[in-house]
Amino acid sequence: MTTGDERQQAVITRTGEVLRGDERVLGVYLIGSYATGAADRFSDVDVHLVVTDDSIEWFEKHWDDVLRELAGPTVLADRIPGLIGGLGITADWLHVDLIVHPLASFDRFQYDGVRVLFDRYGTLFPEGDLAPKGGRPGEPYWPAANVNLFFYFLGNLVTVLGRDERIVGNQGVGVVRDQLIALMLAERGVRRNSGAKRLNAFLSDEQRATLESIPAAGTDPAEIIAANQYICRQFITRGTALAERTGAEWPTEFVESTLAHLQNHFQTSFA
Repeated sequence: MTTGDERQQAVITRTGEVLRGDERVLGVYLIGSYATGAADRFSDVDVHLVVTDDSIEWFEKHWDDVLRELAGPTVLADRIPGLIGGLGITADWLHVDLIVHPLASFDRFQYDGVRVLFDRYGTLFPEGDLAPKGGRPGEPYWPAANVNLFFYFLGNLVTVLGRDERIVGNQGVGVVRDQLIALMLAERGVRRNSGAKRLNAFLSDEQRATLESIPAAGTDPAEIIAANQYICRQFITRGTALAERTGAEWPTEFVESTLAHLQNHFQTSFA
């Protein structure tokens, strides 16, 4: 593959060579632009490792050392919350992400496109590279974590606006919107992981129109509430339908208590 630039290509080549020599590393693959064939000189290099379960603690502590071995000296190496690994930025602003997966929790199908650099025993990706679907629908699934997070974040609107934290309230609109996006992807059966700056192809026209119609919210509490109400109604309508479709359990008790909490504080319905 010749897309991208020489610095990116050098990191990819070095990654395959260096990590192949570490017996703890069972496989190395790329996601994002370098997996889908869309790489250009602005692309990140998204490197993922699968490692033995008994070595995961070491990689959790030393992922940034591994990243620097691949990318060279960094001016920033920052952990990504919730993941083992993080991002690195070099002095000439080459962006390399390194994420580490223990074998026990590895799922080859969570990515839209994979370029395999090596698979030590041929068991992680037995068919080799995974071609990107480019947003083509698959089998719908239930995004349990996103559903719970949605209502958790939504319920915290009472605390945020109760303290008159208007900037945080504005930021919170984006947080609950992102959980709605995750639900929409689950509706279509799209297990997206191809870069945070590419979303359009994974959503239907109807879904995009819905998201683009979220009321604009600055720091006026009324605007923040209106945006959250719109998002909440969309989430409940879509979420209950998806739960029925997938045979999942809709968290009725949590949802009802959250809606009652909002109603009691704001004196307006979110459902």
